[in-house]
Amino acid sequence: MIELDGGYMKGFTQLQAFLTICLILMMGIVWGLPIAPALYVFDYLDAYGANDRGWLDLAITGFSASIAFLVWGFFLLVLSGCLQFIIHLRFEDKIEAPLASLTTIRWAICGQLHRSTHPFLTHVVPSFFANGYYRLAGCKIGKNVNINTVALNDPSLVEIGDNVVIGGGATINGHLVERNMIVLEKVTIGHSALVGGGSMVGPGSRIGNQSVLANRAVLPKRKVIPDDETWGGIPARFIYKNQDSSK
Repeated sequence: MIELDGGYMKGFTQLQAFLTICLILMMGIVWGLPIAPALYVFDYLDAYGANDRGWLDLAITGFSASIAFLVWGFFLLVLSGCLQFIIHLRFEDKIEAPLASLTTIRWAICGQLHRSTHPFLTHVVPSFFANGYYRLAGCKIGKNVNINTVALNDPSLVEIGDNVVIGGGATINGHLVERNMIVLEKVTIGHSALVGGGSMVGPGSRIGNQSVLANRAVLPKRKVIPDDETWGGIPARFIYKNQDSSK
């Protein structure tokens, strides 16, 4: 029997083992359901072949398989995004909970759902398809945003302003573990900001309007970059004040 004690679950170790098996089975469903429309498209297109295994017939089969893969990927993004939208935690700014808690379970499920998209998501970033997926998963995204990474982790904890560019391979985390507690904090990226390629942004941090986080820089948790500043390094520090573009 599982009991709650101040948010802590007794018997969580046993539950964790059970949930691990459930997550593996969930991946079979999340990856498997989108195969149905993909197979339908494959059969429809492949029927135009002559079935003589000649070069033209093989080319049609190959084309049909590639289109089926695209259909599978797009349906995967929609399914995963919708499930995350339903499951993700809703709160203001910050939440702390024991690692052995329902909060952690919901966060972990959403994280696994996001990772399930990586085999396909990596091929459609940056694009409006990727932005649409991140929006479905709970990320608040402004206009004219370019997200070139699959590592926008915890999408529901990230808010992105207009005209933002997030470089390739950048990692944005909205979670950390402190003193056996899961801590979830929202990350805010202001209008016209740039997050450099390969950089890392910690939970609770804020990047101001028209500010720049340099390539491969590491912005620690809860750090704030003021408007119109460029920061870089590990950990990220102030480099210089950007010129006022309005002048």
